[in-house]
Amino acid sequence: MISPDKFTDPLNCVVYNSYILLRLLVKEKRVTSKRLYDYLIKTVGESASVLYVPAMDFLYLVEKIKYNTVDDTAELTI
Repeated sequence: MISPDKFTDPLNCVVYNSYILLRLLVKEKRVTSKRLYDYLIKTVGESASVLYVPAMDFLYLVEKIKYNTVDDTAELTI
């Protein structure tokens, strides 16, 4: 289970970065992986580059996104 503690930086945790990605997906419904990555880096900063894949994994595991390998897009599934 993902649970923050008093040492967790809110900007450098998987849950917050997942929220940032989800915010873009709510607006656009279907987004390319490159666009999601660029949006995350622009919003949070370079420190989020290592958390992109874990954030995408988290959203996929909680069934909030579907990933399409043919055109490399993530789609919101709410």
